[in-house]
Amino acid sequence: MNELKISILGTGDMGGAIATALSRRTRHSLRLRGAQPGSTSALRLIDALGVTEASKEDFLASDIVFVVVPAASIEEAAAFLNGYQGIVVAVSVSGSVGRDGLPSSAERIATALPEATVVSAFTSIWSNVIREPGTSGKTSVFVSSDDDNAKEVVSRLATELGFEPINGGALSMALYAEVMGMFAVRLAMDSGYGRTISFHAFNAG
Repeated sequence: MNELKISILGTGDMGGAIATALSRRTRHSLRLRGAQPGSTSALRLIDALGVTEASKEDFLASDIVFVVVPAASIEEAAAFLNGYQGIVVAVSVSGSVGRDGLPSSAERIATALPEATVVSAFTSIWSNVIREPGTSGKTSVFVSSDDDNAKEVVSRLATELGFEPINGGALSMALYAEVMGMFAVRLAMDSGYGRTISFHAFNAG
């Protein structure tokens, strides 16, 4: 896969996990920025990974931008990315997804960034698994988008990171993958699986 310019907006638990995985398991050019400028967590991560803090210009020039901010901050993040025309990977998930009557976080980002191509991915995976995929089998990454080319790019990136990309259909299907993410939280916390619970799609026939 050719080297991509990747920027990540949001450096909390999941954003930090994605940044660490990309830095350690791929050769792509990586830049980061916290959801808020001058974020302490972002500066610590930038120092730890030896990468550069992303400017507004860096984001606009990126091939791929990961949006990994709290769901309540999506519109603010989209305002910062206004004018971006590349691929946005939507990773944000609302804690009330599927129960609040709102579209998926991915669809909200697509509405707010009409010039970008939005792909939903990595929404049903714990950050622990992003950091360390484990050896018990490949975790499935459900990739949804209305653009097949963008879906293919993100699927290849998921493969590079050690996961199994699954065609999740159109962007309208992103809601269900996000709900799976919240179900994974319940399984981890209430059913004793812990933060390495993963989903693997397979044909049982």
